[in-house]
Amino acid sequence: MPTRNPRTVVTFPIVLRELTVLRVTDVTPGMRRVTLGGAQLRAFHRDGFDLPPLRSEGFDDHVKFFFAAADGDRPVLPRQNISSLDWPEGERPIAKDYTPRRYDPDAGEIDFDFVRHGAGPAASWAEQATPGQTAWIAGPKMSHHHPEGADWILIAGDETALPAIGRWLAEMPEGVKAKVFIEIGDDTHRQDLPTRAAADITWLSRQGAPAGTTDLLERAVRQMDWLPGTVFAWAAGEAVTLKGLRRHLAAERRVPREQTHITGYWRLSEAPHAVPEEDDGAHERLHQLTDLAPGFAIRAAVTLGLVELVHSGVCELAGLAERTSTDPAALSALMDYLVSIEVFAAGPGGRYRLTPVSEELVEDDHSAEEYHLGGARAALDLSLSGLVRTLRTGRAGYRTEAGEPLAAAMPSDARLGGSAREAVEESARWVAPGVLGAYDWAAVKSLTAGGNGAATIVNALVKADPGLRVRIAAMPSALGVLRERILDADVLERVELVPAVDPVPPGGDDTVLLAHALTWLSDEDAGLVLAESARRLPAGGTLVLVEEFRPEGLDDPDVVLHDLRLRCAFGSGLRTAGRIGELAERAGLRVRTARDIGWDHRMWVMDASAEDR
Repeated sequence: MPTRNPRTVVTFPIVLRELTVLRVTDVTPGMRRVTLGGAQLRAFHRDGFDLPPLRSEGFDDHVKFFFAAADGDRPVLPRQNISSLDWPEGERPIAKDYTPRRYDPDAGEIDFDFVRHGAGPAASWAEQATPGQTAWIAGPKMSHHHPEGADWILIAGDETALPAIGRWLAEMPEGVKAKVFIEIGDDTHRQDLPTRAAADITWLSRQGAPAGTTDLLERAVRQMDWLPGTVFAWAAGEAVTLKGLRRHLAAERRVPREQTHITGYWRLSEAPHAVPEEDDGAHERLHQLTDLAPGFAIRAAVTLGLVELVHSGVCELAGLAERTSTDPAALSALMDYLVSIEVFAAGPGGRYRLTPVSEELVEDDHSAEEYHLGGARAALDLSLSGLVRTLRTGRAGYRTEAGEPLAAAMPSDARLGGSAREAVEESARWVAPGVLGAYDWAAVKSLTAGGNGAATIVNALVKADPGLRVRIAAMPSALGVLRERILDADVLERVELVPAVDPVPPGGDDTVLLAHALTWLSDEDAGLVLAESARRLPAGGTLVLVEEFRPEGLDDPDVVLHDLRLRCAFGSGLRTAGRIGELAERAGLRVRTARDIGWDHRMWVMDASAEDR
């Protein structure tokens, strides 16, 4: 199971903003800075929404820029929703991610640095940008803060990472030890990077070589004097050139995955491939849709740790079989199949190596948990094996290897239950800002919280009001996950964790928050939870319910598939907002308000009728 990320995260509603170019300056011959401003950096109203001011609290935040096509004068834009954007059908927006180099909300200015390489919509726009022009941006949607618990920082990046590196050094706490390696085209591209940190900055010049064609960063890190203590390593730049650096840190320096943040900001264009011939029509399409083998094989490789082992240098069958405690003949068959579908490549001497597919599994921090057969995400996929039973009975059709329903297996299976709780808490990050803005939390002095997404929302509530007293009720196994991986350290010390079977234990506070408490429950069980919650509310008490709902008339394939998985796994499905309201009213709860808070989530504020207390 993953451990706590040393960089705390805060999420924001995604807002499309129309800004104005204020200034354009050349920082170096290789970097142009465009300063934007305008009323929409602050809170504003548009399309029926009250939209919040821009927030950018992390040095490597990403803002999406929208550009017009070469033959157009206005970019294609998404449509604003409550806390997110709806992308238009048909023509897609031309959008690129950029890091704010500086954000000064008091002055109403935000800087963006563009590498002057003379190609692409972003570089072309920056070259012709002049004061008074309009610019459209969206985000950031989240900020990662400075890493906690590291004795020193390792930073490596090319010129595309310079805005993030420069901002980090400017904002880095005083005295932090940092080793910084920056690759640039030539020495004229060096920048003045003021910092209070104890930073050792090394400039690496390609001396005219094209970007993305050297291993300067990898060699510099390999040859550096490694400092003692715990390191946090951050690197960004051309994706392929970072692979050797990633492998060096993981395999030779033994830096844990959670202590690294390595991101490919761009990829050097490869030679164009031949246009593939058309397939054989419906038959070939049917075969692709029904082939289960690749998914199972890749998940088995992830579960056994084969990808990480090959990545770390264990490349022969005998070594892989020994390290994974598997039968060599069976493992050989699996590896042959994985080679045939290009997850691995077979080299001289029977040695396996990674391919772009398996390298993606290594580079994507979420893949190890997402594809592990013992985790919740895989269990939800496997739940579709019980689809026929669910269709015939209307109840959960899936059973684990032990013959248990998924909900019954979670409390006793640490990986399964922990990964399920962590996945829901992760999704709750996006609705937490909406929860904060949709209720008068300043009037709440104490709070009992329950449900599978409650801890992430509590994180945001306590940070907004450090004086708020909170209890979180959950099964002991879930409390361990919250303590170790969800609640930030400064929040954990102010929250009481209460072992409980029910999400609302007796003796609760006047205000109760239930977040994602019904998603894994059938209608009967969800009704019982709501009825017990109503009974335990004190006179005058308030129940705040946050749940995902299925929008009426929506036919998005991902949403429909999510609905099917929930039905097969738990017998619940993705309920409409109307259905959730009906369950609450049947349980004796009176709905005072119901507000959409974005990301297909709604927040109900309810109280109990006198006869139900």
